[in-house]
Amino acid sequence: MSQAEVHSIDALRDLRAALAVYGEDVLAALGAADAEIRRTVQWLQQDRPYFWQEQIKRRRERVATAKADLFRLRLQKTPEHHPSLAEPKERLRLAEAALQDAERRLMLTRKWQPALQQAVIEYHGAVQRLKDAASADVPRAMALLTRIVEALEAYLQVQPPDGRGSGIARATPEMESIARDVLDREAAPASPPAPEEAP
Repeated sequence: MSQAEVHSIDALRDLRAALAVYGEDVLAALGAADAEIRRTVQWLQQDRPYFWQEQIKRRRERVATAKADLFRLRLQKTPEHHPSLAEPKERLRLAEAALQDAERRLMLTRKWQPALQQAVIEYHGAVQRLKDAASADVPRAMALLTRIVEALEAYLQVQPPDGRGSGIARATPEMESIARDVLDREAAPASPPAPEEAP
């Protein structure tokens, strides 16, 4: 049976409390990251495409309006009347540039959707071990520390023999249970002893 050198049960209690805080903090941080990932995925896959499709419709209407204004001014042109076409042409140029920008942004939004999905899959794969540790391993370690602290506290309650009578202290049922558990875990299967030869 191996020996342990325990200097402070309080240190074990502190470790158990620190593990509890660590597990809660890790799960809270991973939960916050998952929520942010979901918001980002929704933003890129639903909000942005809808926004840019609406912008494309509006900007096409502005292009059509600018073309119509330019066409009307050209119709007003006569040998005596020469309206300036510089401002309507500039409005049409700006409207067409804005439309091209919206179409480019919609295309980029669609292009980045699969890349984001791949990044999300890689992230979930990378943090799965950490999530498992925080949700399963930390509670197991806390339970083990609880049992160790309880065993040490029970050990401290055992009174040494008083030197009277047989000199053998009577073990409490708790101590007997702890001793049985420890012996069951620590005992290696031993081969039966060889029979002694008769003289």
